[in-house]
Amino acid sequence: MLEFFIGITALLILILARIPVALSMGMVGFLGFAHFMGFAISGKMVAGSAFELGSYMLTVIPLFVLMGNFVSSSGLGRDLFNAAYAFIGRMPGGLAVSAILASGGFAAISGSSVASAATMVKVSYPSMRSFGYSEPFSLATIAAGGTLGILIPPSVVLIIYGILAEQNIAKLFLAGLVPGLLGILLYILTVMFVVARDPAAGPKGEYVPWAKKWHALRQVWGVVALFSLIMGGLYGGIFTATEGGSIGAMGALLLTFARGKMSKQVFRDAFLGTIRTTGSLFPILLGATVLGNFIGMTGAPETLADWIADVNPHPIMLLLIIVMLYLFLGCFLESYSTLFITMPIILPLVEAAGFDLIWFGIIVVVTIEIGLLTPPFGMNVFVLTSVLRNISAGPVFRALIPFIVSDLVRILLLILFPALVLFLPTNM
Repeated sequence: MLEFFIGITALLILILARIPVALSMGMVGFLGFAHFMGFAISGKMVAGSAFELGSYMLTVIPLFVLMGNFVSSSGLGRDLFNAAYAFIGRMPGGLAVSAILASGGFAAISGSSVASAATMVKVSYPSMRSFGYSEPFSLATIAAGGTLGILIPPSVVLIIYGILAEQNIAKLFLAGLVPGLLGILLYILTVMFVVARDPAAGPKGEYVPWAKKWHALRQVWGVVALFSLIMGGLYGGIFTATEGGSIGAMGALLLTFARGKMSKQVFRDAFLGTIRTTGSLFPILLGATVLGNFIGMTGAPETLADWIADVNPHPIMLLLIIVMLYLFLGCFLESYSTLFITMPIILPLVEAAGFDLIWFGIIVVVTIEIGLLTPPFGMNVFVLTSVLRNISAGPVFRALIPFIVSDLVRILLLILFPALVLFLPTNM
């Protein structure tokens, strides 16, 4: 256990010193493993871990990232917002609700929270401001809606969790569907609550004739078709998650062509963006694997599991401690780093407590979502303030408090009613 604590302390020091997370985990894992087995064997362990990154299963990551990049280029984000606004923009706070619904729809085929937030701020923010919406409330709504991309399938974070926890990715996708829809509902109720308290924060939009409503609705057929194709194939057992990723990427490519948005530049940018994203994820995955091998050598997971068995805390108490840990880490680390660093330690504890790993994965991802909204890191807020450079982050963080509360309510509901998560995957 002494080696474990020394290794974790060294890892935190390196991260605080702004050494890249992938390199920090790799260095600690390599040197720690060498402490037990020698440098030659440690080097072979690193080489073997790197070779395993060429696994067929891992190709699901770049495939879904590529699909999201094509979708971002197809203009679907704007059409989703226009369709939602056409039907509900007239109600108080209607533009904010439209932004949340559009974010949910965009998340369903992009799989990225950052992409959802970056797209929606360009699409919905100008309209919200033109109708006199509060600036902090507008940006808080967009930032919160963007977090839906981390949960509503297909989700890259769920893929990463599935790989680390050795769980079926298709089942994780299905498990994330109801919690994602619940998140949309709670965010809409949050908007209604804020607007009821301060009507000036979200005035009504303009009336849209029915002819324009149906026209706007026809523009989003691609979202429904692509999402139904992927989820229907996974639910029906027609193809695996990796095959679904390739079908989704091809479907997004054809959809971009059909919408007249394809060009050499769009094609090039989609693939280069996929290479950049994958190139940043895989080194972290390698570093996490190396670190996990070292942690396994220390015997810490078994020791902690035995301690849990001896103390025998109530499962809910253990789960609340883990949730608090992820809430704290979310203030300082982005979602991928949080998962990679903690999973080798947390998973043995969770398995010892008898938790269902599919259900636990959804709880973790919902908790990590909150980290995208909390200071000082707040990735989604950082994205918005980088796009709109004259915006201060402080008022946005304060306006996000009701949305964070709604996320905490969602976590509580998922803990109290596991069927919200497990009904679809258990019936697949």
